[in-house]
Amino acid sequence: MNSIEKQPPAQWPPSPINPESESPRFLSLRAKFSLYISLVIMLVCSGLSIFLIQQESARMEGALRNTGKILVTTIEKVSTNRVIIQDIDYLETMLEGALSAPEVVYAIVRDREGRILVAKSKGILLDLSRAMRDREHSLLPDAALTNSFFSQQYHKPYPQPLIAVWDTVPKKIGKFAPRTNGAPADEMRKKHPETLYDFALPVYRKARSSTTLDLLSSENLDESVQTLSGRTQIMGVIQVGLTTAYMKKALDRTVWEIGLFTLVIMLAGIMLTLVLANRIIAPLQRLAKAARQFSEGEPYVEVTSGAMDEVGQLTRSINTMAKTLQERQEAISAYVDTITLQLNQLSTLHQTGMIITSTLDMQKLFTTVLTLLREKMGFQRMVLVLKDSSKNKYVLSDISGIPQDLEPQIKGLKFSIVPDTFDETLLIHGHPVLVTDIEANVDRMNPDVLGLCRQVEVVSFVSAPLISHAEVLGYLGADKGQARCTQEDLHLLMTIANHVAVAIDNARTYQDLETLAAGLERRVQDRTQDLQAANNRLEELDRLKSAFVSIVSHELRTPMTSIKGLIENMMDGLTGELTERQTFYLSRVKHNIERLTRMINDLLDLSRIEAGRMELEMTAVNIGSIAREVDELLQPMAEEQSLTLVTNIIDPIPLVQGDRDKLIQIFTNLTNNALKFTQPSGTVTIEVKHHTDGSIHVGITDTGCGIPSDELQTVFERFYRSQSADSKNRGAGLGLAITKSLVELHGGKIGVESTLGQGSRFWFTLPVQSSKLHDD
Repeated sequence: MNSIEKQPPAQWPPSPINPESESPRFLSLRAKFSLYISLVIMLVCSGLSIFLIQQESARMEGALRNTGKILVTTIEKVSTNRVIIQDIDYLETMLEGALSAPEVVYAIVRDREGRILVAKSKGILLDLSRAMRDREHSLLPDAALTNSFFSQQYHKPYPQPLIAVWDTVPKKIGKFAPRTNGAPADEMRKKHPETLYDFALPVYRKARSSTTLDLLSSENLDESVQTLSGRTQIMGVIQVGLTTAYMKKALDRTVWEIGLFTLVIMLAGIMLTLVLANRIIAPLQRLAKAARQFSEGEPYVEVTSGAMDEVGQLTRSINTMAKTLQERQEAISAYVDTITLQLNQLSTLHQTGMIITSTLDMQKLFTTVLTLLREKMGFQRMVLVLKDSSKNKYVLSDISGIPQDLEPQIKGLKFSIVPDTFDETLLIHGHPVLVTDIEANVDRMNPDVLGLCRQVEVVSFVSAPLISHAEVLGYLGADKGQARCTQEDLHLLMTIANHVAVAIDNARTYQDLETLAAGLERRVQDRTQDLQAANNRLEELDRLKSAFVSIVSHELRTPMTSIKGLIENMMDGLTGELTERQTFYLSRVKHNIERLTRMINDLLDLSRIEAGRMELEMTAVNIGSIAREVDELLQPMAEEQSLTLVTNIIDPIPLVQGDRDKLIQIFTNLTNNALKFTQPSGTVTIEVKHHTDGSIHVGITDTGCGIPSDELQTVFERFYRSQSADSKNRGAGLGLAITKSLVELHGGKIGVESTLGQGSRFWFTLPVQSSKLHDD
């Protein structure tokens, strides 16, 4: 037997401990083992029992089917001729013999029409346990079970009997409902329902052979064809019904026997499981007790066992573990001390990183970092040295841990970089330095630095260079008083130095950026003032230009109107008869005066638009009517240039809110442009339609010279003149700019599509006034 013993701290082996001192507060291993094994036994036994019962049921059903097949086949073989001649007495005797079998409930012989020749039945079941039946109430199947045999006169022989299964009380009324002798029989069937297997086999007679002469006669033609095809003729059907009552009775008895046997096996298995669990689990419980004591901090616990199995091996392993646990606890204590020191260092590094990232003030950064490292990392003094801009000197930028009366004297001291000393190693080559004894390295020390170290009683120190972007910025130094510095101190200082170097570089970059930003801000302010002054000047010039254009346009219109009127009078003959040459010159003068008048009007319109003084007289306007009006107005001009001007109005067109005169101006400008830049025999098309987005879409398409793709973005700018058009067709470049402004004042959009050498299409859209449509 195993036992658990507890040893006092001062002796080994430990003293015994009662394993039953504490009871488990959870489902024990013994209970789990017993429960699982018992469950497996019950499942296996139950499954095996079910399997055996299913096998026995299948065997009994197969035996019943074989009995029915043999019986109906035997009756068919010995009664074929009797059925053909319908020997009723012989058939009754044969069926009575068939009913002598206990499973047979009924036997039927049907003729070739499906009618019953002879039917024998044991009657309805009265007592299932004793298999008693009422012969006065016969039990016969429905004729539908054999209907398939009589669907046609001749058949190929059936190799096996036709088997149908039916219940005396079906779940729902169907074609296989049983035949009984009235309501009393139906009530008895409902009290004792049973399942019947119906075996049906047809009786055949081969068709007679025919001679050649018979085959030629018309009377035997059909029969001859059937004979030649090798078919057989059905003469009747033998039906035998077998009950499953005896099979179910035997199966119930088998189920009881198998169930009882299974129950005995399960009980025996459970008892054996309990005994086995007690022998296996008890030692494991003692081991669990010992393990719990180990987890509670009692390493001096021993479990004794004389067994050589796996439990005994586990017991010896636990004893070995107990002996080595004390040694491991001592090692763990040492590890804990080391880890605590490392955690302290990591915490300090984390705090240093937070300080570095939280400020860009270098002086505040240096003071905070040096103080933190000296307090947390065990250093007594720390110094931060930065390389001077001259590259040949360095300065003590900050120091921590020295007496306050010495700090003002030491802080800010500058030293020259002495070759072949630690200065060169740190500030030129960028290598760290570990000096365990200053007096042993006097020849490598800068004399000025050596004197300072002796003044503050430094005996050993470590220094790590501050390197950022491959440039040495200075170094970080530290010492531990009278204690010697180690390689671990150097590694720690190097890690900190990397962070400090990045912080110094960031702070310097930030200062440079601030200086640059201040200079840029001053330059931007100067440029802004210059631009503001230039903008004010341009605004004044633009105002003067607009005023000049307005004044000049008004002043020019008056004399131009007078000149035009005088020329028209002269051309009308008021001053006398004119020669042909005089008439030609006056017509050219009139043409140019009209051109100047249009240019002056365009300038006035443009100045009003730019000044925001263009006022629209908004009314409900029919765009289709305006398109036709402009078409009629410009038809003479198109005919004069041998052009075709076409207007397409896609009805119906809704009304729009707009200034009628300005809309006519828009149509006239775009159509006039199209006519002007289209070669003779060309075509200009005005198209008006109601767009799917609800707006009125107007397009003016020509087959003229087209517009280069690089000029499409500038065609609507003021004073734009296409370089691809003839110089005689170029105007002042104001028509399209005015047209664009007028379209936008109406809340619409304007655009152009063009292919050089093929023509252009100018389009604009106008919003619809309402949903009312017009067919004009």
